[in-house]
Amino acid sequence: MTSGAAQERRPDPDTRALNASFDERPDEYDDLRAAGHMARRRVEYFTGVLDEVPGTVLEVGCGTGTLLRELAARRPDRTFVGVEPLPNYVDFARRRAEEAGLANVRFEVGTGETLGQVVPAGSAGLVVSVDALHHVTDLDRVVAEVRAVSAPTARWRAMEPNRVHPYVWAYHVLTPGERTFAVRDFLRRAGDAGWRLVGSTTLFLYPSGVRRVPAWAEQLERRLEGLRPVAGAVVLDLAVEGVSGARGR
Repeated sequence: MTSGAAQERRPDPDTRALNASFDERPDEYDDLRAAGHMARRRVEYFTGVLDEVPGTVLEVGCGTGTLLRELAARRPDRTFVGVEPLPNYVDFARRRAEEAGLANVRFEVGTGETLGQVVPAGSAGLVVSVDALHHVTDLDRVVAEVRAVSAPTARWRAMEPNRVHPYVWAYHVLTPGERTFAVRDFLRRAGDAGWRLVGSTTLFLYPSGVRRVPAWAEQLERRLEGLRPVAGAVVLDLAVEGVSGARGR
């Protein structure tokens, strides 16, 4: 655990630019991910997933731990593990978890390609990844590593930017450190590693910078976000091949 922001490790040059312009600003990134309408709805969504899927929760590419800390506070009976390549983000996440008194969440430095080095094989009941997969460079290895650390009945809920949305596509093409996410290519690679799609949905009309929306606007969002061209995120529900599972939301 670190005792203050001054002790946080700086990003290694080999991992710099993994998170666009926020690599050396974990406090700003944490504020961005924690505040606003989309952040609230993201927590709401994954809280519902926790009710559906048991076991240890692993987040791949957890950033500064914003989502996991909130989920851990809501579910003290569950165990949460976050893996993130940026060491200063991990230091930040550990410090914030310690300050909040969260004993059921831990954060480790690692990549999706090397999950097995920090997470025991077959230990994850639920894998979560949020805006992480479009950053990785070796997707085949990531899906294989996620499968290796997952239990035989595990589920993987992956939330990624929806590149069908014109604004989302433009942002991820033009912003340094960002990439678009190709759903079909990912599903093909995931299938080769032993995952199968059991459900999918699209979410969010309003971008992350929107702090609040009136009740009528949120109702409109929930009605229209199922139309993929206007939704900001695509969510994929994956199960281990050969294990039955209900269709996702």
